[in-house]
Amino acid sequence: MMHTKVLIRPENFYLRYQHWQEKNRQLHLEMLRGSYANEVFGKGADDLNYEHSSQYARIKWSPDSMQIEDIAFMLEHLSGVLLKNNYSLQLRDERNEVFDSGHKVSVQRHYLKPDLPCEDVMQSGNLHLYGNVFLEHRFSSHYNALNIISNYYGNKRYLSFEKLMEVLLA
Repeated sequence: MMHTKVLIRPENFYLRYQHWQEKNRQLHLEMLRGSYANEVFGKGADDLNYEHSSQYARIKWSPDSMQIEDIAFMLEHLSGVLLKNNYSLQLRDERNEVFDSGHKVSVQRHYLKPDLPCEDVMQSGNLHLYGNVFLEHRFSSHYNALNIISNYYGNKRYLSFEKLMEVLLA
C-alpha cells in the first residue's frame, strides 16, 4: 500500500538546515565521498552499495552514524547542487510504503531533469548532463538511507556517474 503527497518540510526545517550547512555539511559529504570511493575502487564499503548498467547507475548509502534529519539535509543539499548545474526540479514528493509485514517506510524524493534537451547540451559543449536524476531519502525507525539514481534514456551519450558524484560531493 502506498500513499503519495507533496513534500512539505516542517516550519523550522530550513533554520536547522542552515545550521547543518555550517556545522556538518562538509563532514557528511566527506563521509559519503569516502564510502563511495572505497566501493568504486574495490575496497568495499559496509554502508554503500553501487549498481550500474547501460540504463542507470545507483548508490544506496546507509551510514549508521547519521540521524534521519541529517540524510534529509543531504537530500536538500544535493538537490540544490543539481539546480545550480543546469537541472530543474520536476517532482518533490513524499510517500509512505506499508509492507505486508506491517513495516512502514517513508520515502522523500526529488526528481531532477537536465534543463537543456540532450542534443543542445552535447552540441553546445556544456556537459552538465548526467541523465535524469532521482534523489531519495528512505527511512523508518530501523532504516535510514540516501539513494542517488541516474537514469539514461535512448542511445544518447552522458557524462559518467563518477562525474555526477564529483559535482555532488565537491
